[in-house]
Amino acid sequence: MGTLMTVLAFGTVGFVAVFAYMNARATERLKDDPSHKPSSLCVKSGHWQAAGQ
Repeated sequence: MGTLMTVLAFGTVGFVAVFAYMNARATERLKDDPSHKPSSLCVKSGHWQAAGQ
């Protein structure tokens, strides 16, 4: 039973690590994509630039 719990624990940690890595890569691709419209919460968006003037 102890071996099963160890395998499940490391399997879960491994899955979370791979999932986090994939999401980080997707976020980096979106940040570098000039055709991607930024969120209105982003400081660089047109919404905040228009409000500051």
